[in-house]
Amino acid sequence: MNKIYRELKIFSTNESLAKVEKFVEEICETYYITNSYYGNILMAILEAVKNAIMHGNKNNHEKQVKICFKSIQNGLCFKITDQGNGFDFRNVQNPIEAEDQSSGNVGKGIFLIRSLADHVSYNTKGNVVEIVFFISSINQETTLSRISQIHQYFNKQKSLA
Repeated sequence: MNKIYRELKIFSTNESLAKVEKFVEEICETYYITNSYYGNILMAILEAVKNAIMHGNKNNHEKQVKICFKSIQNGLCFKITDQGNGFDFRNVQNPIEAEDQSSGNVGKGIFLIRSLADHVSYNTKGNVVEIVFFISSINQETTLSRISQIHQYFNKQKSLA
């Protein structure tokens, strides 16, 4: 795998998400990633960027979100950084385990990111998330496990509605 580094800076607007989609699409085309794995990557990165815009930068259109990509051995690594104060990622509830409807959306984006990616980590402050996808893990077992987790989440949301 050729080592590649790319970076994209966007302002904290929902209109900027189209640039993120194009950024991810170009990277996935470079590595011949298609179908469901492309969808997993795109959804996870978009969720992380939406969280950075909404929760990190508090929808402040003057603040930016930086998306960095680098190829790593056997995989793709994305790092999303916002200009916010960060958060305590260790205390975010799993929405599948939430017992009441009011907390059903708390942690949804983080849950989706963790369900779709192979490795997720945050800096100490909580304003940088690193998301890794191991290309070698593209197999039926991984795909079925991820689909199952997403179905559990959506079934839980239906039951709360």
